[in-house]
Amino acid sequence: MENEKNAKGGRAAMSGRARLWLKGGFLAAALAMAFFAGREFWELRHYKETVVSAPGLTEVKMLSDYLGSLKGTWMDTPIFVYDSGVPGGSALYMANVHPYEPATSLSAYIMMENIKVSKGKIFVIPQGNRSGSTTGMLGNAYPKFFHVKTDFGEKQYRIGDRGTNPLDQWPDPFTYVNYPSKQNLAYQDIRNMNRTYPGRKDGTLTERASFAIMELIRREKIDISIDAHEASLMYPVVSTYVAHERSFELAMMAAMTLSAETFDMKCESSPKGLRGLSHREWGDYSDTLAVLMETPEPFIDRVVGPMTEELFTEGKDEFLATAAKHGLTYHPYKIEFGSPLWYRCGRHLSGAAAAITWMGQFFPEKEIIAEWPGYKDLEAHDCGYFLHDPAKADGKLVFKI
Repeated sequence: MENEKNAKGGRAAMSGRARLWLKGGFLAAALAMAFFAGREFWELRHYKETVVSAPGLTEVKMLSDYLGSLKGTWMDTPIFVYDSGVPGGSALYMANVHPYEPATSLSAYIMMENIKVSKGKIFVIPQGNRSGSTTGMLGNAYPKFFHVKTDFGEKQYRIGDRGTNPLDQWPDPFTYVNYPSKQNLAYQDIRNMNRTYPGRKDGTLTERASFAIMELIRREKIDISIDAHEASLMYPVVSTYVAHERSFELAMMAAMTLSAETFDMKCESSPKGLRGLSHREWGDYSDTLAVLMETPEPFIDRVVGPMTEELFTEGKDEFLATAAKHGLTYHPYKIEFGSPLWYRCGRHLSGAAAAITWMGQFFPEKEIIAEWPGYKDLEAHDCGYFLHDPAKADGKLVFKI
């Protein structure tokens, strides 16, 4: 009997030790997963993209120069100024307001690395919502980065979220009320920079950034402001200029020119009943000619298959091709071509150039003469051809964003 009790006690003790080891193993596994997941978040949060500016750079400002409360926040972002010194017009090219549309920021980098301005002045903001570029969209299993091949190796760029990182602005309300229109929008639009214009200087972080953009446009007396975006092919406004009524005619002429000479482009007037967007509020709250551009990005279509880097860079998807065959897309789509990165960047670059050119036609005193690679250049050489090696560049022209 005594031996039997001892045996039971020994088994109980061993069982307790086994449970302890099991719990320890689960804890170790959880800590390991937390470490690796945390490292993934940290990497995207702190990764910086490198751009080599063309020699014509005359000044680098920060968004906080137009609203001091942004200084030291993740929404403070650089503004690159290319001033010819010759009187003329001024233009703003703004990219990556929605950082899950990063062909816009790549187009800005290509512009910056090759720009030559011989009349007027151009402002470039390659990271409109810098905070949003430091996180991925929750619930979407897509890669953190995409890569562009160059003669000096691959360059790596971020793929971010649609809105401001929740680490920087939280929580979201049940309904977002745009200021000052009081229009009710979706709760997540409080972190959507293209729903928070004209912004508030004492509002949320996103609203303050939007206010600072408005201040930039007003203080610098920007003649034409271009907001670069990408859209799903099942979105009606894909491959389109959306223009404020004061800039509608020049945008329409630019669209007609592009459609006749290079690629199909539509033009729509900014609806007065939809508030918070750049093409509406930029024009209403400043004297600028406000234009938004959309290019076709299959990566953000809801019907596509795996969210891979290849889908982002090549834009080829069999499910989207099936949707196109059934007339469900608003942009022609064939899987043999897809919607590659060079195509989207080229549309942005030529689209911006056409709008600026037509502004000069309508308003000769606002003429801007500038050069950078366009659609046909990228079609011939791809994106990486126009990027420069930071290791061989003048250090004063190399920036990490």
